[in-house]
Amino acid sequence: MDEDYRELASRLFAAATAMLEDTAEVAAAGQSPRLDPTGLADAGRRLQAAAREVAVIAEAAAIVAKLGVNQGRHRRKRRP
Repeated sequence: MDEDYRELASRLFAAATAMLEDTAEVAAAGQSPRLDPTGLADAGRRLQAAAREVAVIAEAAAIVAKLGVNQGRHRRKRRP
């Protein structure tokens, strides 16, 4: 895989890691026995939104990986 593809994939995974860390905080806060139903609903919505964002980043990482693999195949077929 080309170094540019590897770098992009790495950055996508770093972004996903940061989002998941933030999401873990939301999930932990949602466990508080002090939250009222409105607070629980808000935590649930924040958790759903974060999950959608992470899913988009995961899909982008998979696409980058596939493009990198396909690029490598095309390079191997060319012979000088």
